[in-house]
Amino acid sequence: MVTMENIVFVFFDISNDRIRNRVGETCKDFGLNRVQYSGFMGVLTKNQREELYLKLCDEIGEEKASLMIQPVCERCIESALLIGEFKPEKEPPEIVDSNTDDLWSNPPGVPFTEDE
Repeated sequence: MVTMENIVFVFFDISNDRIRNRVGETCKDFGLNRVQYSGFMGVLTKNQREELYLKLCDEIGEEKASLMIQPVCERCIESALLIGEFKPEKEPPEIVDSNTDDLWSNPPGVPFTEDE
């Protein structure tokens, strides 16, 4: 069973080709799927996220880089707006036990007014 706290996105901006390629390979080693050239998505436990973070810190070292490992919730995944095609190398994990209201009428963090 996949819980939403386990779905993560990893995005990075690294100008050094060698280090950028090693960071990408490390993400793949952790089972993440490439969704953009410098963006990956997959399922990791909290411990795996921390281990990935430490390995990526070692890979980057003193190189100038920006990197984010972002867990996402079920509502965030379900309310994503896409343009174009979104084709991860593997199918994203199935979301189970969804108990979500209509996200279009009640987006996260936006209170309703009496007119709605």
